[in-house]
Amino acid sequence: MAHAKLSPSSSKIWMACPGMPDLSEQVPYSTSRAAAEGTLTHSMAEMLMKDRLENVTLRDYWLGRVESVDGFDIEVNESMIECAEVYVNYINQKREELDAKMLIEERVSMEEISQDVWGTADAILIGKKDLEIIDLKSGKFPVNIENNTQLLIYSLGALSRYGNEDTIVTMTIVQPRSWHKDGPIRSYSMSAINLVEWGYETLKPATDACSEDNPQYNPSKETCRFCNAKNICDSYKSYMGENNV
Repeated sequence: MAHAKLSPSSSKIWMACPGMPDLSEQVPYSTSRAAAEGTLTHSMAEMLMKDRLENVTLRDYWLGRVESVDGFDIEVNESMIECAEVYVNYINQKREELDAKMLIEERVSMEEISQDVWGTADAILIGKKDLEIIDLKSGKFPVNIENNTQLLIYSLGALSRYGNEDTIVTMTIVQPRSWHKDGPIRSYSMSAINLVEWGYETLKPATDACSEDNPQYNPSKETCRFCNAKNICDSYKSYMGENNV
């Protein structure tokens, strides 16, 4: 599976540390059991949304089933099924409210910002005056919606293709297994003008910094935590030594 050099899912890292993308290309692709479980949960949700189940429920088809995903054997449990159902129920509800067209697993890009930035949005709802970009998170670690660079990038890509200057863009995270203070479904809206402004004033300088011949490294506890290249990063090793971490 192809991956963008400047992936939306890792944008929080590379927007803070421009050296990360080049270094990450030297590291073989790897994933985790949690990520594999999330991939399977997304597949179940997609099956439900695309009506691929005939005369059987998601639970009847999937519960207890073992699937091999990225080298991990994952047994489908009740929690994964509930996660997929909450996500699909929300999308169906919003689709009806907005009288919207629904796009599932839609690739979005923004060549005017950078050809290296593209990704796949879980779901996009296209209404008459509204766009809603919905992201399913199957993990338990709560993810905030405000200033979420992954969702902002997906939204900018969707806006450039399906919206206009009057469009209101809503970003939504559906995370049924988390204990976020604002609940399992969290949304944040902004105008097209403000989103485009963020794209050119914040995102583009960050992508330009990543494209420099000798990009800067900015190690920190928060930045490096989920970086897949930290084990071969000299800046990270120096940071760890200097801070006795």
